[in-house]
Amino acid sequence: MTWLATIVLGVATVTFQDALTTAVKAVLPLDGLHDSLSPQDALQTVEVRDVKDNGRYLYRGRDGAGFLKGLNAASLVDRTDLMDVGDAAWLVTLRGNATQQVRVTDIVPVVEGGGCDAPTGGSLVYSPSQGGEDVLALDAAIDAPVPRLHEDGAKGPFFTGPKAREFTFDQGESWSFLLRASATTGHCRWHYRIHYQVGGRTAEENLTAPHGRPFELTAELPDPGDYRVVYLPRFICPNSAELGSRGWTTADGRWYARGPAKNKAPDCPRN
Repeated sequence: MTWLATIVLGVATVTFQDALTTAVKAVLPLDGLHDSLSPQDALQTVEVRDVKDNGRYLYRGRDGAGFLKGLNAASLVDRTDLMDVGDAAWLVTLRGNATQQVRVTDIVPVVEGGGCDAPTGGSLVYSPSQGGEDVLALDAAIDAPVPRLHEDGAKGPFFTGPKAREFTFDQGESWSFLLRASATTGHCRWHYRIHYQVGGRTAEENLTAPHGRPFELTAELPDPGDYRVVYLPRFICPNSAELGSRGWTTADGRWYARGPAKNKAPDCPRN
């Protein structure tokens, strides 16, 4: 009787497992079950927003009235015809979606093509910086041989080394921080690779600029006098001729090289 009970129990177990598998398939396909448990969905990018609305930019368009078209004198953010020069800043918000804690262990800049090109020339938009966001800032010299993130003012990397730190997310918890980049020698395109852990498993996620575009930044030209035209707001040089009716004026690269490029008070152009 013992052997008969064992056979009956074995048959019942197999039958129960088959019934359970059938039920699971009816509710959720097995490939969907794998996806629902994947750590790839444990971390969500809520926002990536350009917050550099003052500073230096390269104007990609045709000189003249084209620069004034659609210009908002209070902000240069979101203009697709401008590229950051020298430095860039992006406000990033991440959120944990898993029931278990998500730990971000590293954020690594990955430069396209394995390196940066020569700085890009053309026309410069010069509008000095006026403040910033009051959140944690992580900086990277993006044209360095191996760019790494550092906390503002700190010597060592943020995520690695003897003083390594990390971000932790409980379910529904968000972190906002600044990703700042600088370039002194090259024109760079890059994304960030986020490394994180959840439930003992590791995963990666690529962080890009909006619409899947790479982040982009160029260093200033080695000779600032080589810029064709320099656009500057009239408050810098109030006695200069106004360009159109938007409160901007123009100078040339030689003016920029004599003054702002050397952090000197400019001898304002009169045109």
